[in-house]
Amino acid sequence: MATTYKTPGVYIEEIAKFPPSVAQVETAIPAFIGYTETAIKKEPGDLILVPFRITSLLDYETHFGGAAPETGIEVKINDVTVNGVLNRSITVPQPATKSPFLMYYALRMYFANGGGPCYITSVNTYSAATTANATNPVQLDDLQDGLAEVEKEDEPTLLLFPDATALTSDNFYAIYKDALTQCNKLHDRFTILDTFSDDESDDPSPSEGLRDGINLEKDYLKYGAAYYPFVETLMNYNYSTSGVTLKHTTDNSPVLLSTLEDASDALNNIIDALDESTDLIAALTDAQTTINALTAPEALAQANLVTDAIAPIIDLIDSVVTSGTEAASAATFAATAASEAPAVAAAATAAAAALTAGLGGAIATMKTALEAHIAAIVAAINGTAVKTEALAAVATVSTLETVIEDIAELIDPPVIEAIDDARAADTNGDLDNLKLNVIEKSDSQTFNEIRAQLAKLYVKMPPSSAIAGVYARVDRDRGVWKAPANVGLNYVIRPSVKITNDMQDGLNVDAGSGKSINAIRSFTGKGTLVWGARTLAGNDNEWRYVSVRRFFNMVEESVKKATAQFVFEPNDANTWVKVRAMIENFLILQWRAGALAGAKPDDAFYVRVGLGQTMTAEDILNGYMHIEIGLAVVRPAEFIVLKFSHKLQQS
Repeated sequence: MATTYKTPGVYIEEIAKFPPSVAQVETAIPAFIGYTETAIKKEPGDLILVPFRITSLLDYETHFGGAAPETGIEVKINDVTVNGVLNRSITVPQPATKSPFLMYYALRMYFANGGGPCYITSVNTYSAATTANATNPVQLDDLQDGLAEVEKEDEPTLLLFPDATALTSDNFYAIYKDALTQCNKLHDRFTILDTFSDDESDDPSPSEGLRDGINLEKDYLKYGAAYYPFVETLMNYNYSTSGVTLKHTTDNSPVLLSTLEDASDALNNIIDALDESTDLIAALTDAQTTINALTAPEALAQANLVTDAIAPIIDLIDSVVTSGTEAASAATFAATAASEAPAVAAAATAAAAALTAGLGGAIATMKTALEAHIAAIVAAINGTAVKTEALAAVATVSTLETVIEDIAELIDPPVIEAIDDARAADTNGDLDNLKLNVIEKSDSQTFNEIRAQLAKLYVKMPPSSAIAGVYARVDRDRGVWKAPANVGLNYVIRPSVKITNDMQDGLNVDAGSGKSINAIRSFTGKGTLVWGARTLAGNDNEWRYVSVRRFFNMVEESVKKATAQFVFEPNDANTWVKVRAMIENFLILQWRAGALAGAKPDDAFYVRVGLGQTMTAEDILNGYMHIEIGLAVVRPAEFIVLKFSHKLQQS
């Protein structure tokens, strides 16, 4: 306003009585960095490496297309004829080789779980990336270029890499370390991390791999949170009927696998019997020696010593014959199943016949002889006869081990090889190696049955995109200060790994590295819940919780933007009062909303600025205005302990 007036007249002066205000910045604006089908704003490719803001899945589809069609889906059709009736089964396993591009699925999960506006940074199109490197189309350099472009944008507050699991493990951790470094540099964003895999058999395990791979200091770790395991979603894979391959087997190929297992089990039983026979023969020999040392009357009285030693040997022979018969039946079935391969069928028939003959030979004769020895001992009227039969029984079983070995050799290799050859025989059906579109008109029934099975083939996803949606939903419904945990996940059938309390102990708290990993768990009657709220700095009392870190991000960025208007203002008490009042008013609103803990504002926060309080005279001479802000942010009740005790009756 003018300080002096020279022309007569009436002048108006507006006097500002209210302090300026702080506008709260958005807290859940993810930046998805990865590969897309297209990248079009006005012409193809003009959105490559250009962070672009969208507000819906329709926006995404308009500018970036859809999901990459799967080309590795195989449908297994198996026809088995039982008693002249054809039984057909159709199964669709998870693709052995999946498309590495998950951006579209990630956006669906994000919006399904409550997501709103977000940024898409397309680092390349599917086709261009595949042309450049068909083996490993997802490249670290591409994602790093996209991350560098996102750094130039002010609005994003979350960083995600849906395609990162297609990288090598070293590159996977490298891109997340780059993201955490950017977060620490800018102080206005947060990274949601996935594990490299969800396979607990990996060495190292997914959790240990993450802890080893993200080897940054606490100041970086506090800007990220990791979630485990992957989730099985309700989304179906995108595919074209021309890209689905049929694998058609007929007759009994799968059944023969079970038959081979039966024959192998029978062989193992016979080998066990062979091992056991040594002890049984020794026991019979000991019994014969004992009987032979007795007088005739004593031998007659204790004849059961011999019969009790012979009986287990007969049982052992029965078990060998039973197992051998099962193996012979398996060979006979293999001969029938391989009827289209005469040589294979003949070999299986011969193996079955030889084994059957063996079972009716020496081993059957031995059993008959042992039964005769028992009968003679039971009928004996004097001890001498008992001794004679005992000695004869020992002689009878002297070749038992050899007889059992002969039976085993009739199974392996002849029977085992015959069944294996039958499995290898050509059992491909008429539809084998055809594409699904070929049978759409010629065999509509099978076509529709396959489509029905394909509808049950669900996409398994890293959880980060769903978690980003949860962040947005919780921020909108409760506030950024509320921990994004104990909330359900939409579009999720179940976690890919069932997490137990014992498993989560090691995920949530790690005394060694201090890097916490938040679990996604299923609970009976509750569904799939996010069951963890820690940052990677899980052992840090200040930055342990996601909600605390993200609330500070919001306050810092909001106050920073609001305070920019005071740059180059007089560094005196008038300005200090305005700045303090502006920040205090904003924090009072946060306290009233429940974000800050304290019975009164003075307990919940403080704002300090002024000469002798936060600044020296030299600071002012050098142009510095130091403002100190302390916040008592609410923290989640992670462990609720109920303590019960007995109380004495008082009335």
